Amino acid sequence: MKKAFHILAAMLTSSFAFAQEEEAAAPATTWGGSADAYYKYDFSKQMNGLTSFTNSQNSFELGMASIEAGHTFGKASVFVDLGFGKRAAEFSYNETPDKDASAKFMIKQLYFTYNLTEEFKVVAGSFGTHIGYEVLDAVDNKNYSMSYAFSYGPFFNTGVKAQYTSGKFTAMLGVTNPTDFKSAMDAGSYQKTFIGQVGYIGDTGSAYLNFTTGSTNPIPGSTIPVSDENKTQFDLTASKTITDSFSLGLNATYAKTTNDFDSNLDGDWFSVVGYATYSFNPALLLAYRMEYFDAKDAAPSLGTLAGSNVFANTVSLNYKVGKLTIIPELRYDAASEDIFLDKNALPTGGSFYALIATTYSF
Repeated sequence: MKKAFHILAAMLTSSFAFAQEEEAAAPATTWGGSADAYYKYDFSKQMNGLTSFTNSQNSFELGMASIEAGHTFGKASVFVDLGFGKRAAEFSYNETPDKDASAKFMIKQLYFTYNLTEEFKVVAGSFGTHIGYEVLDAVDNKNYSMSYAFSYGPFFNTGVKAQYTSGKFTAMLGVTNPTDFKSAMDAGSYQKTFIGQVGYIGDTGSAYLNFTTGSTNPIPGSTIPVSDENKTQFDLTASKTITDSFSLGLNATYAKTTNDFDSNLDGDWFSVVGYATYSFNPALLLAYRMEYFDAKDAAPSLGTLAGSNVFANTVSLNYKVGKLTIIPELRYDAASEDIFLDKNALPTGGSFYALIATTYSF
């Protein structure tokens, strides 16, 4: 009996030690995040912003606070990205119909990844769009204001995608809910969006050809006010490091909208955006963005911009102090039509403003 007791104790001790070793080997949860704020002054003294996140005038504005968490165990991982503030609310515009939406937490991203092999993985959940050069979090962009290409393209998808990477080449295919909806129930549509990407990642640059197509045709009998639009977009992004101090970027994108019941609501638009950055030293960087956005034949759903084109120039200085970046910025947009307002609140074809922003990563 005594011998059996010792054997049982040894087994329990060994099991407990093994469990401790397994727990110790499990990677810890990683945490991170960022925050941003800005002050903007439009020289026309009007709210002339027609791009995302900076539609204000002579006001100090909070952008967004983000908290990110990730955990990996074995072949599986999860990533959670929460946003709080006006920028997050505009990003999740389909979930925030009330004016107090900026005071709520938003799930920007939440997705699960399983690595079937070293080259092939499956991702399921809600994730930022693969379309475009710019991203939601201000800390990851060199210009604080956003391009028209970003503002009128997709923001995120919710569904499943498979990604294959071999050496310097990568490919992705996926199927999701209607674009910018976390729930098909909220979209009022059972239609799906199909996404794809092929890419090349070199030593000094990269290039991606992106694709998305889908519909928001409503569920029969649905009372949710959705459109009957079908949207398809082709997108090319590229970046190239010229020297240790100088780099270039490109985003060329074309979007087409069709309506199943009214061809008068059909239309298309395209944009070509160039980026140049020059680093004077590790703490000081100059960023220039030039964009030609052509919405002459755009669908009415594009709003104020439909029927015009815009040539936009943005110059931003990035001054880094540790994790803090201070961004003074000047921007001038010239439109073919009078889509902005002047000092007298009369239609005009130009918009000129200055802003100073701060971002912080942790």
